[in-house]
Amino acid sequence: MNGIKQFRKNKQGFLLVDAMIGVLVVAIGLAALAALYTYGIGVMVSADRQEKAVQIAAEKIELLKAADGHSSSDIREIVEYINKEGNNTVIQDGIEYQISAEGGAKSLGNSYPGDEILYPVRVEVKWNDQKLQVMELQTYIKVKE
Repeated sequence: MNGIKQFRKNKQGFLLVDAMIGVLVVAIGLAALAALYTYGIGVMVSADRQEKAVQIAAEKIELLKAADGHSSSDIREIVEYINKEGNNTVIQDGIEYQISAEGGAKSLGNSYPGDEILYPVRVEVKWNDQKLQVMELQTYIKVKE
């Protein structure tokens, strides 16, 4: 009988230790969830900036496609216009996107019957998102020589 009373006396502090361990486990789980949440927000912001870069590059590609069916000199004029100081920077939501374009210099040769020739064009958009990011779109434009 004396042994049972001794056992009960020694067990009185276990409830406090159990509660402290439970709180510690919950705190670690909540810290992990908070870290995952902040990482997800960062990925979402980065994806948004990347989407804006694609939209900017697509706008410039559409400008270049306006020369489709014209001459290669028209392509070079549009490339020069895109690369011109003042036209090669876009600022959206506090982020500066640098734009560069190239094309109209080298053809792929006569790929079509007649006098139509394919010219590759490329638009590159750079921005700084904690480190330098680059988005590049390429297409081909059919021109008449």
